[in-house]
Amino acid sequence: MNFLRKLWIFIKRGFVINFSYKTYAILGIASMLIGVLRFGFMATFLEEGNTFPMLAPYGGDLMAFLITGTMYMSYVSVALDSFKNSIRSEQTMGTLEYLLMSNTPLWQLLIFNGINSFIWTTMNVGVIFLFLVLIFNIQMTVNITLSLFILILSIICISGIGLMSAGVIMITKMGDPISWVFSTLSGLLSGVLYPISILPVWLRSISYFLPPTYALSALRKSLLTGATFVDVKNEIIVLIIMSLLTIPLGLLLFRFGFNKARETGSLIEY
Repeated sequence: MNFLRKLWIFIKRGFVINFSYKTYAILGIASMLIGVLRFGFMATFLEEGNTFPMLAPYGGDLMAFLITGTMYMSYVSVALDSFKNSIRSEQTMGTLEYLLMSNTPLWQLLIFNGINSFIWTTMNVGVIFLFLVLIFNIQMTVNITLSLFILILSIICISGIGLMSAGVIMITKMGDPISWVFSTLSGLLSGVLYPISILPVWLRSISYFLPPTYALSALRKSLLTGATFVDVKNEIIVLIIMSLLTIPLGLLLFRFGFNKARETGSLIEY
């Protein structure tokens, strides 16, 4: 069975599972929509009679700034959690051992589940984003090709940290400090809901080590102002450098965790 056929089977399985629990899927989308709507209404309230010079590089629209930040964090969650969640899912369903005995290597299992999570998240985010743009009449000048490139590059970069997280969780079973620290710092310091320029200098210096800081800056410029590659080349270069660090480190830590769990006989335990 070739790679693409296996990928299609995993994607199809993901859709079957997701749509088998229609209430869960609908409530998940509704919860995300309601959460983002709060930011939209808050932005409408704050924009009355006010200007936001710090948002000028991103088009100056507070609502667009908040919504893009919130939506992007959905992809951060996918990159961070899809690997460990796929392993945990196969463990709880009792299918991990059978998959490992099949002709599907573990790395393919992780990639397939990661792509499936990315597709599902994109569907949810796309519907919600379009809905919000229409409701709040958000003005956008989109460079779609560049935006997709930045999004995928940032996901690849953060996926390296997701691999580290999966390696740790195979040993600890419960409790994942890597994912917790990264997601907490990213939400606080990478400019999700406010520009990093408002942060104290010592906190801002930490934000420069977080991939979402550069991804959000570049994405907002390409989505909201129609920026070109030249306009965001610095952010892209940093993301590439970070990817060259996170992916090898992630693979090393994941392999260590996998081998450690296999040696102790706890690979299928959860």
